[in-house]
Amino acid sequence: MMPTDPWADTRALLADCLGTDDLQALLQRASLIELATDEILLRDMAPTDSLYLLLDGRLEVHVETSGHSIRLGEIEAGNWVGEVAYYTRCGTACSTVAAMVHCRLLRLRFDDFTALLKDQAEVACRLSHVLIAMLAQRLRATVNDPVLDPEGNLLMLGDFSIPLGQQTHHHAGVADFFRNLLGMR
Repeated sequence: MMPTDPWADTRALLADCLGTDDLQALLQRASLIELATDEILLRDMAPTDSLYLLLDGRLEVHVETSGHSIRLGEIEAGNWVGEVAYYTRCGTACSTVAAMVHCRLLRLRFDDFTALLKDQAEVACRLSHVLIAMLAQRLRATVNDPVLDPEGNLLMLGDFSIPLGQQTHHHAGVADFFRNLLGMR
C-alpha cells in the first residue's frame, strides 16, 4: 500500500498562490489542522506563533474592545491569517478568528517561515509578496468601510477581511461616511 500524500489537494492551490511548483521546503515545515464549527483559531490579543492558509471552509473575524465583540467580516478559502503578528513581531493576534463551518488549514509556524527565508529564499519571498499584497488590499478596503464601536465611535477604518472587489455593496469612502454621519451633503 502506497502512503497517501497529505498535500495532494493542496499543492495546486499553493502553486497557484505562489507561482511556483517548488513547494517541498514549505510543505516539509507546514502541518495540516482542522477546526470544527465555532472553534477559535486565534483570539484577539492572545499569543500566536503561526501563519495559516485557509484551504477549505470559512472563517469569521472579530475584534474585541471594551467587553464587546465587533464583527469585521469573513475569510474564504485561499486566504491567509496570522500575518500581522508575524510582520509586527509582536506574537499577538490582532483579532479573533473562528470557524464558521468545518475548516481545514495549512499551518506554518513563524520560526519555520523564518527558516524558510534562509533555506528556500525564492519560495519565502514569493510567500512574503503574497502576504504583503494581501495586507495592502485589506488596508485599501478599510478606508472605504469604517467600523464603529457599540457606542457609535469610529473604531477603525473598514472591513479588512473581505477584498474590496468581493464586498456586496459599494462604499463611498471616509469623507462620505463622515458627511452621512453628520447629516451633511
